[in-house]
Amino acid sequence: MSIKEIAERAGVSKATVSLALNGRRGVAHETRIKVLKIAEEMGYRVPAKRIVDNKSLGFIMFARIYKHGLILNEDQTSFIMEYINGMNRVVSDEGYTFEIFDYHSNRMDDFIGEVTFRKPKGVIILGTELSEEDVKALNNLPIPHLLIDTYFEQVSKDYVNMANIGALYEVVKHFDQTGHTSISMVTCRVKSGNVLMRERGFNLAASQLGLSPSIPPIEVDPGFDGAYRDMQRYLAEGGRLPEGLFCYNDLAAFGVVKALKEYGLKIPQDISIIGFDNLPMSFMMEPHLTTVKIPNQKIGELAANAIINRIRNKSKESHAPLGLLVSGSLIIRESVRNLK
Repeated sequence: MSIKEIAERAGVSKATVSLALNGRRGVAHETRIKVLKIAEEMGYRVPAKRIVDNKSLGFIMFARIYKHGLILNEDQTSFIMEYINGMNRVVSDEGYTFEIFDYHSNRMDDFIGEVTFRKPKGVIILGTELSEEDVKALNNLPIPHLLIDTYFEQVSKDYVNMANIGALYEVVKHFDQTGHTSISMVTCRVKSGNVLMRERGFNLAASQLGLSPSIPPIEVDPGFDGAYRDMQRYLAEGGRLPEGLFCYNDLAAFGVVKALKEYGLKIPQDISIIGFDNLPMSFMMEPHLTTVKIPNQKIGELAANAIINRIRNKSKESHAPLGLLVSGSLIIRESVRNLK
């Protein structure tokens, strides 16, 4: 069975069939569902419905939702692969098949419809780009599911995520222990769950340690380019700088450092920088970046165990929402100056 035959029967192009089968943008929801149904009727093994082992208990889906791609992009590949490695090991050991489903859209109702159609036993959702309203919309998904890489305390859901508040306490404490009395944060204009928690954690820790931020948070667009351009603009407009800056993730830190260097400042002699994520580039850049390392593989393992537990207890009328937070660790390198 070929894509060409599916396209002929559906009355669409082969490119449209390919986009529909792989969850890509550029296809109307109704057309996508039509193509998926025709493909299944014709015996085509639809991605994320392929069972590679007849003895499998079914498949567990890892759904990566790309609403705009401003946060989730190729620069995050190594970070996400650690999640995948942890999930895949547990899922396989427990007798399920592991499938990855990439969905490019900002319509949660369409996402819910497609996941429901594919009939996974359970879904682990990468919630990096999801808003609070998006997470609430998942109440309509009739399949056991949980979220990773996001957390909204006010929305009752199953989450497995990094302990942002605790991690930010370690960041601010390190600034304090190295004699920094003037600190601030580079944050993101796109307010994901993790960004909001890091803002909260930074302010809580600063208050507890008596280090009130000396200037307001510096807002930048997502990613390296966004942080680089907006920090360039901030400096050109005469923006004040503290002794120490925390950047909401490593990609932002890379862009900020580039802009600061071009402005003639030295790291850490003129300003200290701390990132978050411990991306591979963080220990290759000059100076090596002090950052927070999150055990993503462990998060993946915990998420897989949790969703399997939900699947096995699916018949129960209700369950208490699960909130697992995994602690990270501060990796001290060369980007923070000791001012004492």
